[in-house]
Amino acid sequence: MDFSGGSGGGQEMDLQQSLNAVVLQLLQNQVRKTCFDKCFPANKFPDRMSKVDHICLAKCMDRMYEAHQIVVKASVEMAQNLAS
Repeated sequence: MDFSGGSGGGQEMDLQQSLNAVVLQLLQNQVRKTCFDKCFPANKFPDRMSKVDHICLAKCMDRMYEAHQIVVKASVEMAQNLAS
C-alpha cells in the first residue's frame, strides 16, 4: 500500500536529506566530545585557547572526519557488493 500520495521520489529525497542531516549532527557531536576530551583532559578549559589547543582540536577533528569518510566509503562498497 502506497501512502505517498503520488510519486515517492520527492519524499524519499527529503527523507534522505533529513537522515543525512541527523547523521552529520551526531558525527559533529561525537567529534566535539572526543576531541575536547582529548585536548582538554579533566574538562579544564583555559580562558583563552592557545595555539597548541587550536592545533590539537584541528588535528583531532581532521582525523575523526577522515575516519568517518573511510567508514562510509567501505560501507557503500560493501552494500554495492552485496547488491550485485
